Amino acid sequence: METMINMNVFGVTKEQAIQKGIQNRDRFLQIVDKLSTIRNEDKYPHNFIYGYPGIGKSFEIKKRLEAVGAKFVMVTGNVSMFAWGVQLAVINYLNPNQERIIVFCDDVDTLVATETSCNILKSALQGPKVFTYEKSLQSQWSNLSELQKEAIKYHQDEEKMGFQVPTGSMSFLIVSNIQLPTDDEVRKAREKSKSKSSLLAHKNAIRSRCMVQDFSLTNAELWGWIADVVLNTTCLDGLHLSIEKKETILDFIWNNWESLTERSIRLIEKMAIIMQEYPETYMSVWEIDFLK
Repeated sequence: METMINMNVFGVTKEQAIQKGIQNRDRFLQIVDKLSTIRNEDKYPHNFIYGYPGIGKSFEIKKRLEAVGAKFVMVTGNVSMFAWGVQLAVINYLNPNQERIIVFCDDVDTLVATETSCNILKSALQGPKVFTYEKSLQSQWSNLSELQKEAIKYHQDEEKMGFQVPTGSMSFLIVSNIQLPTDDEVRKAREKSKSKSSLLAHKNAIRSRCMVQDFSLTNAELWGWIADVVLNTTCLDGLHLSIEKKETILDFIWNNWESLTERSIRLIEKMAIIMQEYPETYMSVWEIDFLK
């Protein structure tokens, strides 16, 4: 009976799901390992990686870039375009020799939220390779640090408002929970005369300027990805879990997939902590804390 229920949810066996997860994670790690070899003069030096939230994308990228000694700066894209531009200004100001630097943008909701923000991002990625902020800075100035003020002054033109930051030395690595639309999705939106088709077209233009990797995981692939992390990485080493306990956690997630309140590596960590803190009753605690 349990097997039939599992097949209804996932359509594959656990072994098949793990293999699918491993295949996707291996592809992701191949992409990450190539990041440090990209050159600014390459045709497409920028990467846009889409994937389900909470599966360790940013953690793995940061760890591997640090391991190879790659020059990178991690910034957030879930801020105003002004705040994002300030981050770029500081990066460029502190890079006087214009060495290649990876700008790792994590969480990019704001960068692709409007047609205006998309246009600013497009300009930074390709073409002029310049970030441009054209509004007055007066209301923002008092909120800036001394370094940020110096960086902006360095990129200002006395005859213009705002500031411009050249981005030719920057390779953007954008990791997002937002998927960029394909050509077909834009075409279909236009055919239906949807009001959002214009914004979709701008997001699609960002796709065309990057090497894009979409990890649109099925339920089975997502469970398999999580299982691969749990079984084949060191993410839970600090908790000293046996293989049997790891498999118990994964079985609980497999059997209760549709009722879970979250599906991520963080959930695994929380379940492992509860397993240690409540060795006799952890299963009932999981049911209370993590099931709808």
